[in-house]
Parts: sequence; structure tokens; C-alpha cells
Amino acid sequence: MSIHYFSRVFRKGIWRDLKTFTRYRARVFGILFNLIIQIFGVFILGSAYNFSTATVALSGLDESAVFLFMVSGVALQLFSGVATWAPLNRVENDIYYGTLEAVFVSPASRMAYLLATTASEAIITSIFFIPAYIFFLALIGKISNLIVIGYTLLIVIITIVSLTAFGMLFAMIAMIFRQTRALINVLHQLMLFLCGAYVPVQAFLSLHPVGGRILKYFVMIFPYTYCYDLMRFYLIGGNYITLLPVWMEYCVIIGGTILFLILAKFLLIVAEKKAKKSGLSIL
Repeated sequence: MSIHYFSRVFRKGIWRDLKTFTRYRARVFGILFNLIIQIFGVFILGSAYNFSTATVALSGLDESAVFLFMVSGVALQLFSGVATWAPLNRVENDIYYGTLEAVFVSPASRMAYLLATTASEAIITSIFFIPAYIFFLALIGKISNLIVIGYTLLIVIITIVSLTAFGMLFAMIAMIFRQTRALINVLHQLMLFLCGAYVPVQAFLSLHPVGGRILKYFVMIFPYTYCYDLMRFYLIGGNYITLLPVWMEYCVIIGGTILFLILAKFLLIVAEKKAKKSGLSIL
């Protein structure tokens, strides 16, 4: 498959999804209300709770920085949902409408087909993310700090790319085993919690001297963990203690993303072989 045809499928896929988005206005309000509710929810939590002394010592966060910590993760949660669920939703919709077989019998790139829906969802989410992002920067007094703006936007892009690997992986699992949404939802929520969306990964050590350390090192395998860590490092700044040196975290993100993309590609080959052996009806 040449780059020309890959890019053509990719562009057409984005155009299709954006066209569909403009037809269904209710989804616009759904995304907007979801963003407002998330920000309002973390504001309440940030006003009601403070970090423990142990968490402050391990992470370098201020005791009262709960709101800043959690709202800095809202942006990544928005895009994590995009990268994680977009390929899965595309596969499930195509299974439901009976169009997945057409994708597999055509010479079009299946990877480009699934990546296109992630790109289009990222574009749609950005429409709502940018105003919230500007509001947050103004709130913490960094609206004029171009370095912070540049690095945080870079982290958002890196997050989308790194989680696309997970999204492709989940889509392949759904294609092979079917009816896996409940299981994948559990894995996604677990990934959010463990990778630092709600609790600093550094604070795991305060839970248990042995179990907390094992859990911390386990989640450090996933590139998504460092996306949260770097976002907090650039936005909160101060004495925030990263899990690894910053340059090393970038290396782990790149290496981990490539590894999970290779795994997703392997599962796609498995699905294609299964379709050839058992017939397209298995899709």
C-alpha cells in the first residue's frame, strides 16, 4: 500500500466524520456539557480537599493544589477518550451497519481507515478544548507564557498519538472477540486512575511501602503515565517532582507508543487471517 493511497483513505475518513458531525447538533451540546461538568466537578473537589503531607513530600505539589492538579488532567482526559474510543466506535458501528466487510475486501489501508476517525475526533474535540484551555491558563496566570503554552500543546498532541496505539489495540480486540465494550471501559477507567488522572503516581508510595512501589513501577511502563506527569510539570511547575528526568520521559513515551502500535498492527493481521480462514461473517 503506497503512501498516496494511505493518505487518500486517511483524508476521506476525516472528511466523512466531520461531515457526519455537522449533521447531528445534539452531540455538540453533549461534548460541551461534559466538559463543563468535569471542570465544575474538579472545582468542588479542589475546594473541599487538600493533598496529604505524604503526597506533598513525594510529589512536590502544594497542599492546596488539588484543583490545579485535577483540572490540568481534564484536557488529557478529553483527548484520551478520543484516542481510546474513536477506533473502537468505528469498528462497532461498521459491524452494526454491516460495512466492516467492505473495508476488509477493499484494497484500502485498514490502519489509515481507523486512524482517520481518531484524527477527526481530535479536530472536533479541539473546538471545545481551546476555549477551556485559554480559560485555565488565565486562571493560573500563564496566559502570556508562550513556553508553557507550547509545551502543553505538544503534550496534548503526544497524548493523542500515544493513546491512538491503545485505541487501535482495543479496536482490534473488539474486532476479534466482539462485545468487548464493557471490558474495555473497565480497562480505560483503570488506566485513567493508575496513570495519574486523579491521584499523583508519586503518592502510591504512601499507600504501602512495598505494594505502592510495585504499583508505581507497573504504571511507569505505559507512555500515558508520562503524558500526565509532563502536563503537570509544565502547568503547575514550582517544585513538582517528575517520575523520571524530563528527557527520559519523552523517550519512554516515544518507545512505548511505537511498541503498542506494533502490537495493534499484529492484532490487525490476526483479524485479517481469521477473516480469510473463517469467512467475513466473523467480522
